[in-house]
Amino acid sequence: MRARDLFIAAFLVSQLLLPLRWYLLRDPGDPFDERFAWRMFSPERMVRCSAQAQLNGAPLDLGRKFHSAWLTLVERGRMDVVHAVIDRVCLTEPGGDLRMSLSCREIDGAVSTMITPTANLCAEAP
Repeated sequence: MRARDLFIAAFLVSQLLLPLRWYLLRDPGDPFDERFAWRMFSPERMVRCSAQAQLNGAPLDLGRKFHSAWLTLVERGRMDVVHAVIDRVCLTEPGGDLRMSLSCREIDGAVSTMITPTANLCAEAP
């Protein structure tokens, strides 16, 4: 076998095996992160989340503070993006009282609550 054939074979095998990492080793704290999955087989794309936030007791319009791409990822339940949103709000509002609720409806109709508005998230932020 020539080097080119070995490279092509290794590339094809990696394209088949890398997505398995998502199915076998995914982070249980971020169940809807499907960046390295075979998306055509993934039901996570159909998950819809709803986030509401309050800053210092007043409703916080996330659409005025964040780009729509961020909000789309929040609506897909990407917890790394949700935590980045929380961190950004807390950095721009030092000492603020940020409370957020995040609920996600899965394709079977089950609703999972990812974040409850019981604690000040800025007190927990880095």
